[in-house]
Amino acid sequence: MGYLGRLKESVMQRSREAKLADFYGYCPAECDVLDVGVSNNDHSPQVNLFLKAFRYSDRRYTGLAVESMDAVARQHPGKRFVLYDGNIFPFRDREFDFVFSNAVIEHVGGEEAQLRFINEMLRTGKRVFFTTPSKFFPVESHTNALFIHWWPRYFHSWCRRNSPYWTETNLRLLSHSDLQGMMARSDAKSFTIKRNRTLGLTMTFTVVCQN
Repeated sequence: MGYLGRLKESVMQRSREAKLADFYGYCPAECDVLDVGVSNNDHSPQVNLFLKAFRYSDRRYTGLAVESMDAVARQHPGKRFVLYDGNIFPFRDREFDFVFSNAVIEHVGGEEAQLRFINEMLRTGKRVFFTTPSKFFPVESHTNALFIHWWPRYFHSWCRRNSPYWTETNLRLLSHSDLQGMMARSDAKSFTIKRNRTLGLTMTFTVVCQN
């Protein structure tokens, strides 16, 4: 890993630690938590961030995923993992004290899919904590593109040539105004959007809300 790679990993690690500290500041006592967006491909530190650092007893944790979790479930036999189709969460209303989701909403589809995702978190949790990268941070974290992601049409054209895994259907980055608009349309009775800054620039957002 070169210097730029090490620098990026250092910045990302500080960001991950800050997200966890922020969440546990909102949720200081042991409670039932749903972790939305768990991955069976547990190949790097930022994957399954919350699962690996979960502070409470295993019985308090439920992970929600769109793929088989057999490998991860074997590593965490005391925790519960649930598979779903990416649409309606398979849980009762207000089943969880808190819903946590780290950098997932940008991958669920277009604006209406993202709004449905927010509302499902609100429906199943008494409180919701989710994060997402800022569209207008100069470096796009998934592709390392510089600035071009500020213009989605050109960014996805660039992705087709340089990083074809990422498309309009699995990477829709959000600005502060995008988030503000969706949260205003959502079922949230109250919400806050926090800017998480690096070198004075907004790198990620944290949204805390409830219905």
